[in-house]
Amino acid sequence: MKVTESVKSEYKSNFMGAPGRTVPFIGHGVGLNINEMPVIAKGFNDPLEMNMTIAIEPKIGLDGIGMVGSENTYLVTESGGISLTGEPRELDVV
Repeated sequence: MKVTESVKSEYKSNFMGAPGRTVPFIGHGVGLNINEMPVIAKGFNDPLEMNMTIAIEPKIGLDGIGMVGSENTYLVTESGGISLTGEPRELDVV
């Protein structure tokens, strides 16, 4: 499914949570404590380093339903991220 501009604008206000209750980050490092540095968010400029493991977890708040999202974990390599949680796939529209 190709996401149209109207769909993007319809959900933009609920990206990463309901208005006024959004999560301020889209990802984070993964390690012994699960949520670790670096934080992947606007305003954080910590560089990603080789062999870091990061989780990217975009989500959207749906009125009357709750939060819907996905989380994928990647290993940072010289040539880019390698998915540790399976092959990349298209979104399933339900």
